[in-house]
Amino acid sequence: MSRRENTERQILQALEAQILETGMGGVGINAIAKRAGVSKELIYRYFDGMPGLMLAWMQEQDFWTRNPGLLAADESSQRTPGELVLSMLRAQIDALACNETLREVRRWELIERNEVSAPLAERRERAARGFIDRVDGLAPDVDMPAVVSVMLAGVLYLMLRAKTESHFLGVPLRTPEGWDRINGALEHLVAHGFPPALNTESLANLEARRSPPRPASNPET
Repeated sequence: MSRRENTERQILQALEAQILETGMGGVGINAIAKRAGVSKELIYRYFDGMPGLMLAWMQEQDFWTRNPGLLAADESSQRTPGELVLSMLRAQIDALACNETLREVRRWELIERNEVSAPLAERRERAARGFIDRVDGLAPDVDMPAVVSVMLAGVLYLMLRAKTESHFLGVPLRTPEGWDRINGALEHLVAHGFPPALNTESLANLEARRSPPRPASNPET
């Protein structure tokens, strides 16, 4: 590892420690520079300020930021859309469950939109859209973006809510048993709420039969 790489790692570790100690309200270039033992000018040079620094950290931590091409691999196309949606939801749970710093950042993003949080949210949205666009339209009677949005939002809410509440509707949010119940509920929703084809046929087969988009009408004809 080069000297620069070591310094970048030192700065990223200082960022994480600062978030854990103070929450996002106490995070800034000056505080991180002091904790890392470097000049703030060096952080600007290496990361182009806080937006770049946060994005660099999120690229290592956040599910969507780390997996922008989730469905690009050929092996993914051989799985059913139902399996892929469940895998995505479980991976979101796993990524947040073991990372208090990431949970703190996601809570902050819910209440603030600024020059730091906006690029993170926009990058995540682009990656998520790349996922959902592959499965949208495979079942004409189901609005897959809306359905998956509700499921994903529920997972995120329950994971973040666990900081202040131990239970939600009687389901424990801080125990493996509680999350086993939530995972079971997600499996039930996919098995019984998705059309059978989305649980029995591969994404590749369904895409091959997807109806081509209608040609735009010519107003002059």
